[in-house]
Amino acid sequence: MRFFTFIASILIIFAVPAHAEWHEANSDHFRIIADQNEKDVREFAERLEKFHSALHLTLGIKNIKPSPSNRLTIYVLRNDFQLKKLYGDKKSFVGGFYIPRAGSSVSFIPRVDTNGNDVDMSERVLFHEYAHHIMYTNNKLITPRWYSEGFAEFHGSAKFEKDGGIGLGITASHRGAELYLADNIKIEELLDRETYRLAREKDKSYDNFYGRAWLLYHYLNMGGERPGQLSKYFTQLANGKSELDAAREAFGDLEILDKDLKKYMRRSKLQYMKIAGTALKTTDIHIRKMTEAEGQAIPLIIQQKRGLNKESADELLIEARALAEKFPDDASILSMLSEAEFDTENYQAAIDAADKSIAIDPKNINAHVQKIYALAEIAKDADDIDAAWKNVRSAVVTLNKLENDHPIPLIYYYNSFREQGVNIPETAVNGIVRALEIAPYDQKLRWMVAQQFMREKEYSLARYYLIPLANDPHQKNANNPAAKLLRAIENLKDGENLSIKLSLPTSDEDMGDDAGDGDADGDDAGKNDGNK
Repeated sequence: MRFFTFIASILIIFAVPAHAEWHEANSDHFRIIADQNEKDVREFAERLEKFHSALHLTLGIKNIKPSPSNRLTIYVLRNDFQLKKLYGDKKSFVGGFYIPRAGSSVSFIPRVDTNGNDVDMSERVLFHEYAHHIMYTNNKLITPRWYSEGFAEFHGSAKFEKDGGIGLGITASHRGAELYLADNIKIEELLDRETYRLAREKDKSYDNFYGRAWLLYHYLNMGGERPGQLSKYFTQLANGKSELDAAREAFGDLEILDKDLKKYMRRSKLQYMKIAGTALKTTDIHIRKMTEAEGQAIPLIIQQKRGLNKESADELLIEARALAEKFPDDASILSMLSEAEFDTENYQAAIDAADKSIAIDPKNINAHVQKIYALAEIAKDADDIDAAWKNVRSAVVTLNKLENDHPIPLIYYYNSFREQGVNIPETAVNGIVRALEIAPYDQKLRWMVAQQFMREKEYSLARYYLIPLANDPHQKNANNPAAKLLRAIENLKDGENLSIKLSLPTSDEDMGDDAGDGDADGDDAGKNDGNK
């Protein structure tokens, strides 16, 4: 597990006021936890589902209902101060952040105030993050950073129409200062991540990258002046061209592109995409008021889902045990306790708490997940290693029967054979491929799949899975093991031996400094802590 800097005392940051009234909303694609009234939570959930439907319509993606654990869980905090404390930097520009993980993707935002057709800043940040989520889920192509952020800004700048429809690509007014006042990023810096990185090392002041990324995305998709160029650009990238070379091949003289962008920005009114309400798919939304026990546990659960270091994990465990004494028969509290015990490496205690939770509620998914995690850790040092990994597989099968498309059982079924040091059956390999289909945004999982096909000398498949990692816009070129591996196998045919030895991380290690970064409003944030 990748740990995060300890923020502050849990009770200080998340002290729950006496009037706290936590509600949980469940829809086809979202789970929302918020200390807001039922009406506001329902309206927020309805707007999110509309936004989800609009994204799928505009992108031509089939709208498939995911299994419950593959939905995005959104924790709505009370204010910006609480959010920044959780993020770990109270001076940052962060307005919300997103952590993509197989089976437990989460987003954290401040309180949402839905007010007619207007979109408040919390919603705007969440829409930006969810646009990333959809893009990472459905896009297998190389995605430069400007395109990734421009895509998220374009779709995040939404408007709810009076007729029940939605508008996408509204002028990003919250980027007004960047678009009209600031001009401290050159076109080459916008288009090439390495040029941008080197420039930022010399000048660390706030820049207008996000605003210009929105403008370029809007111009190429809505301007009508450069048809076919964006498609040509991605073709060049797919053929191995560098980001700058691909841009020059597709867009021509970059100075002219820069001038055209500035001219486009000065237009009195930019078009946006309108989608009628009748075209949007609706979904049932179920709201429930959370119990007193759940309400008291939420501040701890939020910390767990954000990520803990040793000090904060030890402190949280004290609170978790106290709550379990107060509510000994509550399955959700015992599940939270199981996770707290696991995070402090009390693996048998984690299993005991998970078993108690499952005995009360056999369908408590998190309790099953924590049990798998703890059993796997115990198995690594067990005297009878075969029996220990058999126990892991038994727990995996149990959860798989409860939720067939939960990625964690598929991942740990594969891991059980790899860690045991025995032949990995084809069904296990197929399982992690399926897990990646379910959660393509999980970088560590993608790395695991790529390495498996490297072991099998299936280089064509390895390339397929390595390309998004090698071109991850959040990775530094010099620190990207996937890029090194991709270069090493570039001319290999399936079945050939790799003649050079590479020093690369295993699938259980981090993919470099910034692998799996989520995103924040004004800042990159939310590093992926992987699968426990």
